[in-house]
Amino acid sequence: MAEHAVMMALAAMKRLLIEHAKLASGTFDQFRPNRMLAGSVCGILGFGGIGIATARLMRALGAGVHAINRRGATEEPIDWIGAASAMDRLLADSDILVLSLPLTPATRGLLGRRELALMKNDAILINLARGEIIDEAALFAHLQATPQFTACIDAWWVEPVRHGQFRMDHNFMSLPNVIASPHNSASVAGGRDVAFRRAVENVRRVLMGGQARHLVPPADRVM
Repeated sequence: MAEHAVMMALAAMKRLLIEHAKLASGTFDQFRPNRMLAGSVCGILGFGGIGIATARLMRALGAGVHAINRRGATEEPIDWIGAASAMDRLLADSDILVLSLPLTPATRGLLGRRELALMKNDAILINLARGEIIDEAALFAHLQATPQFTACIDAWWVEPVRHGQFRMDHNFMSLPNVIASPHNSASVAGGRDVAFRRAVENVRRVLMGGQARHLVPPADRVM
């Protein structure tokens, strides 16, 4: 999933899909500038295992990393971290914003019109988490009104596995500033084995009298 986030960020910064479509139509636009990932700020909303893995790849490519987690603290070497109360700062500072947090009552609709307006006009928003964390109508309107802004959508609002169908209430695929994938960022060989081993390790820790890791607080769990 971390690799998927980096891939989407680079595709947006290098305008790969836009220039591919222009070449297909016969336009050779060689001189429109691309953007560098190195020197940019990657904000990560939800700094658990996926967020940390993403941070390590982004740092390796020269990006600064800002993050939000529940504690507002981490042992990971990043440039800045805050708690949820500092989300507005993260939104304003990020050239790339990666969502890797769980869907809970607290995060449902977390990014709406106000939050999107706080972001840079040419920011890149990457959703690897759940579609419902972003207000769908607000995102579509923001993309229409802010053509330099890019949404990289891996997690959708209505998906076959969770809802029995795939549906968009707004035609995101008609917009040139959208990069889409079918929520397959974790669909790699061995991915389920890693998740299973971590679950078994959590059970072992509890049976040995320890504390399970990466728990969602009861008040935040989706019922």
